[in-house]
Amino acid sequence: MCTHRKVERTRLPPVLKKALRLPSLACKGLRRGAPVIGAVLLLAAGAYAVKTLLLDDEGAPAARLGVTVLPPGTFASAHPYAPYYVIPRKRFRDPSALTRLARNNLITRPESAVSKGAMAGSPQIVRLSLRAVSDEPVTVDAVRAKVISDARPLRGWFTAEAGCQVEPVRRARLNLDKPRAAARYIGADDRSSGTLSLAVTRTDPHVIELQAATRRHRVAWVAELTVRNADGEPATITVDDGGRPFRVTSVRSSRSYRPIYGQSGIIGYARQDTRLEDC
Repeated sequence: MCTHRKVERTRLPPVLKKALRLPSLACKGLRRGAPVIGAVLLLAAGAYAVKTLLLDDEGAPAARLGVTVLPPGTFASAHPYAPYYVIPRKRFRDPSALTRLARNNLITRPESAVSKGAMAGSPQIVRLSLRAVSDEPVTVDAVRAKVISDARPLRGWFTAEAGCQVEPVRRARLNLDKPRAAARYIGADDRSSGTLSLAVTRTDPHVIELQAATRRHRVAWVAELTVRNADGEPATITVDDGGRPFRVTSVRSSRSYRPIYGQSGIIGYARQDTRLEDC
C-alpha cells in the first residue's frame, strides 16, 4: 500500500520539493501497471504448469522400472572370490587383532567386516533385481558406472578365498579406472557381449550383477541404467547405496592373509601374495 506523509513544502528548496513528489508518482505507476504485472504472473504460472505436467513427464519411463539392490550376504556371487572386504590397518592392524568369532566370519560371512570399518575390495559386487512396476514393459539397454570421486587406495588388509562354484547369473563388468569405457556383459551361459537389451516386465523380472573394478584407486560411484519404454522413449535411472554412493578400493596398498585350518576350524591367518587369480 502506497502512503506518504504530508510535509510543509512552502519553505523547502525546489530540489527537495521534486524529491517529495517521487513516492506519489511511483504509486500512480504501480496502480496503472497492476494489470500488466498480473498478466505476467499469470503467464509465468502457466509456463510452470506446462513444464510440470508435460515436460517433466519425460521421467515417467524411469519410474516404471523398480530397482532393488540386494543386500550383501543374501546371494552367492557369480565371481570366483568376491565379495571380500578390506579392513583399515588403523582400526585393526591384522587378523590377530580380531576376536576368534570375527576372524571366522571373514570367511563364512565376509560382509560382517563392514562393521569393522571395512570397504569392499575390487571388484565390488552389486546385485540388482529389476522389475517393471506397471503393465508396460521396460527394456534396459546399458549399464554404466558414474565415478563421484576417487582417492588413494585404502591401506588395510583382507582375506579372499577362491570359490569356483559360482552362481550363474547375468553380469555387467564395469571399469572404474575408465568410467567412459563401455561395460562388458556376460550371460548366465558365460557368453560375452558388448550390448545388453534386457526386456523386463512385471511378471518376468531379471537379476543382473554389477562387478565394478579398480586397480589403482579408492572410488565412490553410482550405477546408471539406460532404459526405454514400449514407445522407445529413453530415460536414465541412477542406482546408489541407499542414498550414498557405492565405495570400493583397490588392494594395491593392502596385505593379503589366508586362513589356516585346524581340526576345530580356522586357527589363524598367514600372510600370502596379494595377487588374486580367477578359477
